[in-house]
Amino acid sequence: MANFEIQKSSSTVNWTGKKVLGLHTGTINIAGGFIEITDGLIKSGEIQIDMTSIVITDIEDKKAHDDFLAHLNHDDFFSVDKFKTAKLVISGSERTASNKLSVTGMLTIKDISHPVSFVASVEIFTDFLHSLGEIIIDRTLYNIRYGSGKFLQNLGDSLIYDDFVLQFKLIAQKTN
Repeated sequence: MANFEIQKSSSTVNWTGKKVLGLHTGTINIAGGFIEITDGLIKSGEIQIDMTSIVITDIEDKKAHDDFLAHLNHDDFFSVDKFKTAKLVISGSERTASNKLSVTGMLTIKDISHPVSFVASVEIFTDFLHSLGEIIIDRTLYNIRYGSGKFLQNLGDSLIYDDFVLQFKLIAQKTN
């Protein structure tokens, strides 16, 4: 068994949200966490996300950018004033045919938890763990319903797709 502490400054999380007429992209910071590896598999772990660090990377107009960021932080989306962190608690993994890991766990956003699974590559180089992956999240499970066709009718061009994507690169260092 080996424990690895996530290196916040070396790790990245990129997000993509899609709508009928395009998409928006950005980043969000990892607040901390760890991953436990046994026999090449992730046995457990926890990753905390700093919801106050949401950045939008695709809007250059300052007013449009600031308005959208305020909207994401508002109760329509992530209620950041009330819920400053989100977290993924990893419960285990299995090796896939492509020699990646199928990871399972519980994702908590806005104090609402749901099971998730995703595929990630995990490589260990001496005292460092390097992992790449992507998680697709149905935002409506976490009471993020703004612009969702599941809850609002006749949205037309204003429809926002329910799934958003988190692409991550985790770097973690072995602890004693």
